Amino acid sequence: MESFMSLAKQKNAFKHAQAIFVSSVPVLAAIMLEAHIRFLSLRYESPTMYVAINLQLVIECLPFLLAHYATQHLTRIKALSAWASGFIGYPLLLIALNQSAESINQTLYLGWQGWLFCVTASAAWLLSQQRKTQAAKNKMNWFQAIFSLNAVIAILVFSWVAIMAGVLNSHVDPMMNQPFPLRLDLGKIVTQFGQFFHYFWQLSVYGLFTMMLYLFTRYVLIRLVLTQQGVLSFLFSCLLTLIIATPVMIWLLLQLPINDLPSHIANLTPGADHNLFNRDNYQFIFLFLAISSPIILAFERQQHHATINEIANQHTQTELKLLQQQINPHFLFNTLNNLYALTLTKSDDAPELVMQLANLLRYSVYEGQKPQVNLEKDLDYLQNFIALQTIRSGDKCRFITQWPALTQPLNIAPLLLIIILENAIKHGVEPTTEQVTVEFKVTLNANQLSVVCKNPIHSSPSEQVGGLGLLNLKRRLDLLYPNQHTFTQRHTAQYWQTTLTLELTPC
Repeated sequence: MESFMSLAKQKNAFKHAQAIFVSSVPVLAAIMLEAHIRFLSLRYESPTMYVAINLQLVIECLPFLLAHYATQHLTRIKALSAWASGFIGYPLLLIALNQSAESINQTLYLGWQGWLFCVTASAAWLLSQQRKTQAAKNKMNWFQAIFSLNAVIAILVFSWVAIMAGVLNSHVDPMMNQPFPLRLDLGKIVTQFGQFFHYFWQLSVYGLFTMMLYLFTRYVLIRLVLTQQGVLSFLFSCLLTLIIATPVMIWLLLQLPINDLPSHIANLTPGADHNLFNRDNYQFIFLFLAISSPIILAFERQQHHATINEIANQHTQTELKLLQQQINPHFLFNTLNNLYALTLTKSDDAPELVMQLANLLRYSVYEGQKPQVNLEKDLDYLQNFIALQTIRSGDKCRFITQWPALTQPLNIAPLLLIIILENAIKHGVEPTTEQVTVEFKVTLNANQLSVVCKNPIHSSPSEQVGGLGLLNLKRRLDLLYPNQHTFTQRHTAQYWQTTLTLELTPC
């Protein structure tokens, strides 16, 4: 349990860091766009100056990043105040400092254009988040979904590598004798294999970069950013990729021997020169992103079509199982029999039993139909169930319970936890006439819910683990909480223990 909680904390920390980065991407992209424009307008060509301008602008725009982040985690009035302080108060402070000391203005790269970029990016992102609706995440067979397209792209890229290596090998010193005809002499691949391999491995670097950019586009820009964060985040991320990846990739390609050419000879880069920031380099990467993204999206949609049908079928099956689990008929019939016996003897417990049963039925009929309910309501349902069971069993069963202190509203799928408790009573209480003890403890750490249920064993352990209730519970957990739960069962000669951990979402 401790190891799981530690892992959960690490996972939450990673998700928090990821959320911070993702939310900062729009403003960061605007800052780097301004830095890039500044660099080009000053007609610098030094990578050192390029990095220096970017770093200085990021430092100058730190108040923008902080205000943008704070706005997303504060209430409306406080958020507006934080945003105004960063995006309005800070620029006004800079203006005041510039008027009092002109030397400061000469050292700053941040101007009205950069401020406008950052304000637009932040405002657009925040407005999009207000309109955004959280969609349920549906998992699919990852390997089957990706293999075909990846294989085709890899074959095409490295076929181009082999063909172009053969073309270059078919000419004498082709880079110094441009332009050369696109002629392929297959015989020279055999007779001059060393020279062919010399071209092949260098062009393979081009192919590797192409595959890396394609994979980044598919799994980061489209699957991670576009799918989970929306179109605006995708566009800002593409802009950030274009600005960062282009000079880095061109610099690495220029280190290849095939591009070690005099300045007046065109090399194998889109810009055909040694300028990392040539406009043609950016145009090539832009066209790559613009062409590859629709192709990837079309393929993803085709692959998801069958999965959507499967998910719809699973949803129907889950709904049917949910109806089956709304209330255990065995438990209901026994309770009615007990109620009948109490009314015959005019027991004082009869009204309380009726009230508890009514509360359970009300929750099952109305709340049990919803996809998510408040955790507090579900725990109340469990407490009513235990109270009713206590009246039914009298002194036969003693419950040891523990309930969490709810500090924040959390959602949970209804009628999940009751299955564990019903299973414990069915196999630990009803088969015996002896006095027994059932432990049912629920704890909460942040949004991590833990349930531990312990009951005595009076039958074969295989009967308890193989029951329909627990099998349905496992299936519902797989559908409702994929990669967000653990469900374990262990037993000794005397006791059976079921442990469930869930990662809940805030209301």
